[in-house]
Amino acid sequence: MARTCAFCMSLVLFAAGPAAAQVAPSAFVNFEGAQTNPIRISSDGTRLFAVNTPNATVSVFDLTKPSSPGLIAEIPVGIEPVSVNINPGVPGNDEAWVVNQESNSISVVSVSKGIVTDTLYAKSEPADVVFAAGQAFVSVARSNCVNVYSATTHALVKSIPLTGENPRAMAVNADGSKVYAAFALSGNHTTIVSEKKAPPPPPPVNPALPPPPQVSLIVDAYDTTWSTIIDYTMPDNDLAEISTSKLRVTTYYPHLGTVNLGLAVNPASGNLYVANTDALNLTMFETALNGHIVNHRISMVSPGNPQSPTSYDLNPGINYTQLPNPAALATALAMPTAIVFEPTGRYLYIAAFGTDRIGIFDTTTNTVSSFIEIDPQATGAAVNPSTKRGPRGLALNVSSNLLYVLNRIYNTISIVNLSSNTVTGEIPTGTVDPTPAVIRDGRGFLYDHKLSGNGTGACASCHVDGELDLLAWNLGDPTGSMTSLLQGNETILFHPMKGPMTTQTMRGLLNTEPYHWRGDKPDLAAFNGAFSGLLGGTQLSAADMAAFTNFVNTIVYLPNPNQNLDRSMPSTLTLPDFGTPGDPNTGLSDFFTIIVNSHNQTCSGCHPANPGTGTDGLIDPANTNSPQPFKHSQLRNMYQKTNANFKTGAVSVDGFGFLHDGSAKGLFSFLGEREFPGINTNDTVKADIEAYMLCFDTGTPPAVGYARTLTAATVNTSAAQTDWNTLERQASLSNIDLIANGTVSGKIQGLLYQPAGGTYQVISGGSGSYTRAQLTTLILGTDILTIMGVPTGSGSRMAANRTRLAAKRVQAAKRP
Repeated sequence: MARTCAFCMSLVLFAAGPAAAQVAPSAFVNFEGAQTNPIRISSDGTRLFAVNTPNATVSVFDLTKPSSPGLIAEIPVGIEPVSVNINPGVPGNDEAWVVNQESNSISVVSVSKGIVTDTLYAKSEPADVVFAAGQAFVSVARSNCVNVYSATTHALVKSIPLTGENPRAMAVNADGSKVYAAFALSGNHTTIVSEKKAPPPPPPVNPALPPPPQVSLIVDAYDTTWSTIIDYTMPDNDLAEISTSKLRVTTYYPHLGTVNLGLAVNPASGNLYVANTDALNLTMFETALNGHIVNHRISMVSPGNPQSPTSYDLNPGINYTQLPNPAALATALAMPTAIVFEPTGRYLYIAAFGTDRIGIFDTTTNTVSSFIEIDPQATGAAVNPSTKRGPRGLALNVSSNLLYVLNRIYNTISIVNLSSNTVTGEIPTGTVDPTPAVIRDGRGFLYDHKLSGNGTGACASCHVDGELDLLAWNLGDPTGSMTSLLQGNETILFHPMKGPMTTQTMRGLLNTEPYHWRGDKPDLAAFNGAFSGLLGGTQLSAADMAAFTNFVNTIVYLPNPNQNLDRSMPSTLTLPDFGTPGDPNTGLSDFFTIIVNSHNQTCSGCHPANPGTGTDGLIDPANTNSPQPFKHSQLRNMYQKTNANFKTGAVSVDGFGFLHDGSAKGLFSFLGEREFPGINTNDTVKADIEAYMLCFDTGTPPAVGYARTLTAATVNTSAAQTDWNTLERQASLSNIDLIANGTVSGKIQGLLYQPAGGTYQVISGGSGSYTRAQLTTLILGTDILTIMGVPTGSGSRMAANRTRLAAKRVQAAKRP
């Protein structure tokens, strides 16, 4: 007799307090996952799939009543699920592939079984998945490649390297012969002329200011004025086209946008449409930008003419000289993310993540014909970051003329009636949202573009998803005044004309004050002036700034992809700055032992490590080598900046590398000009230390999020046993909690590993505990279990995330 699966009918209650960043364990850790295509509808319109990112689950809804989706199941997947798609080769829309950014994996989910049936590794930071020609194509953002898997056997067929930065959103053409991947952080072919080669900066407007320091200059790499200095090339690839038969890149599409987050193929014309922002970082000074830092656009290009795109401003009528501008706030479409066409190809629906609107773009006139408000508490020019929805994903139900909008920030799904262009309902993405209040209350301040004077700017315009845009900006102020910071008994002065500075991450900021490259911001509250000075809005109240600060302090780093699963480092690592690899293990020893300066210090003297933030928070005053003061910078995200190559004749994907202004192609390429006599004459030592810094521990162990699905065919393989051993060892070292979700004796259960006794305790779906040997025996029968490392302290909560069936249809969303 066939065994039928049973879904849990009860909800699991748990407590989740404010998350701590990079410090004490917490029941919830905020990785601020970057959703790409988080909601999709089955081709027959009968099922809706949506990721519940904070809960690490995927929700499945029945669409028998399309205007009132009924929750079928919630199934645990990897950490930070950001995209979902339905495998067309499996009957009944029963198999979904869920892309997990933090877990570096794809969870293959069976709806009928209510579990993950396979886990595919996709290192690092996969973003999206599409199906074509019997294969699954997965964009792997941090590794700048597309992985191709068999849609039936799940075997990795090929990994296709891409020349571009951070591929995320994907799409397929009508006949399935081409797959497209948009580069989220493609840049805009701007790059840097170093301070030693740049012309002197203009004089200050404020006569009380001393002459400004000599600084570098942001330039367009295509500007022939600088051709003798910019002797490398920048392709500015924004979109890659992959042949599904040849499994290779056939075309790159340039000049579409700077940050490209949405992608769609027009079903009628076959033209490609990319939702993007275009950075204005060539404009010098905050006072000149004056509330206009990026343009929000839709770019269109024909596959037959990839070099000739056309871009359309989503806000063509805004008067950027007027601040504040209530009329602009009432209509602005900012930070376009997901886009989807209706079947005729005339109308394109656009999720305006920054202003909580759905834009309707008419491709016959190439204009926005209308828009739909998503947040009922902040319509028109009104702003309310605490209720910000943040539309991030779109799924179109053609037969019912409905649009389902997944709201990243509010973690709900808005149901839009396209006959009336109104929101007719809003339901939770799932029955559980573990997001702590400290995150919910402060997250909107990062992303809400209506906090600017005209609705087109926000912190997230540059700090994309809380991270980087990989650009430099000159946000100096020639009308400003000198500022200072007291460090011990020394007063350090800062000139307001600071020159270009690359965008810094907002991850891991807790307890690393003072902030920014120079350390000229004593705390996050010191950035409040940017809401008025840079964004043209109004400074936040003390309470709002505190809420924003508390939220930012929860954002942690993802694991360093250069580390091994057991948190060790590889024996060698290829470097952007040297012809030969470096040894990070030797580099670690050198980092702590070699004296590098005249103060008898090692690298670790200024950059605490192993583990550590990489900065002691101290500032070096201006000196003969540096015209400005600079803080000892942190080192936890150096691995994200290796795609610049400034050597003569080289092809450089990024225009900015290391150092505050992005002027160094490698971490030690500047040492010959600085005061490191212990290192700068020894390339081997430099290579080893650079390799170590590129493996620098982020504070999040690599085993966090790592998952392996164990079946009768795989459980006793060497690879599975090795991984299982490693995960148990990491749990015993308190680097992770180890959980297991799946079936035990045919019943869906969630288990938590107890290192002291070496057993797996049932957390949900039953009681009791099992040894590893007992679980192996069950798996060799018919059971399937997925083991996964999760942040220390969150194991009980996440093991409780076993599959459940809602006892009734989800009702109207209420803020928890």
